[in-house]
Amino acid sequence: MSDVYLLCYPSAVVSALSTAVDMLDIANTLASMQSRRRATAAPFRWRLAVAEPQRWQALASVLRCTCVPLEELAGAGKDAMVVIAPPLFDHIGGLEHMLSRLDRERAAIAAVAARGALVVAPFTAVALLVAMDLPAQRKLAVPWLIANWMQLSEPARRLQADQPVVKSGNLLSSRALDRMHALLLQAVAHTAGNALARTLGNALLDQPERGETVNIWLKTGDAQRHSVALRARRYLQQHLAEPYDLPRLAAVASTSERTLLRHFMKTVGMSPLQFLHQLRAERACHLLEVSTLSLTAIAEQCGYQDMSAFRNLVRRHTGQTPGAHRRAHSVRAELRAGGGA
Repeated sequence: MSDVYLLCYPSAVVSALSTAVDMLDIANTLASMQSRRRATAAPFRWRLAVAEPQRWQALASVLRCTCVPLEELAGAGKDAMVVIAPPLFDHIGGLEHMLSRLDRERAAIAAVAARGALVVAPFTAVALLVAMDLPAQRKLAVPWLIANWMQLSEPARRLQADQPVVKSGNLLSSRALDRMHALLLQAVAHTAGNALARTLGNALLDQPERGETVNIWLKTGDAQRHSVALRARRYLQQHLAEPYDLPRLAAVASTSERTLLRHFMKTVGMSPLQFLHQLRAERACHLLEVSTLSLTAIAEQCGYQDMSAFRNLVRRHTGQTPGAHRRAHSVRAELRAGGGA
């Protein structure tokens, strides 16, 4: 388990820390779905590091963590991570005044960075690293908001202005706040491995080709709230691993089989059985991408005892075998619990 310290101080952009917590929490959840990690602790545990812990208890409660003094951060080991909240200021003079009051915070960062811990500085948080005694080869991202000030405060060799996210040794920085997710994905990769980072990215980042699929579904239109088709859809969604039973489905929808088929085709654009296949294929792809369950276990969760039928389902939906889809979109093959293509 990696200890993550969320460094906060007065006039900091607290939402950046909240974003970090949400991503780490999701990473823990995804890790728990990988069979080899189930018997181990979650990969990340975070805490709020501040100069006056009593003052920040409310924020610690919101972030679902404990509040610790800066001395604990300063004493953290090389496997730790510190995420620095960016400062909020209205002019460079205000930034410099703020930095003059953060000597303890900067000293704690310097101490933990010297031990090799990962330092994550989104957006203007890089200001806390400026003029710090760091290895000469370490580079920093350059937010446009403080670019001139950084140029006057740091040698040019330390500034990497052409990249939105800069990884330099144990320093990770970004030039804009909207790169927070990309920054944290690299932090997860550095700390917990590329496999978990890739799975996290698949879950969180935009995937235009999948958006097109959703758009096609939306164009078919929604059924009426209490319609026959809607009741049938909900039942299939909740029982997709069970054998297809048209009489049972018609009974749930309070109609005849013939009427159900007609209404379903009209509102959904496909038969109930085709819709069930679609649901099963989507669940199969999801489990292939975010879990390390064997193919046999995934097939069973999708209602298939026959592996040949399961493979055909995934191939029709994705154009790939289950194993090929997993290799293309999910964790590394060596993390899988078992099963072939």
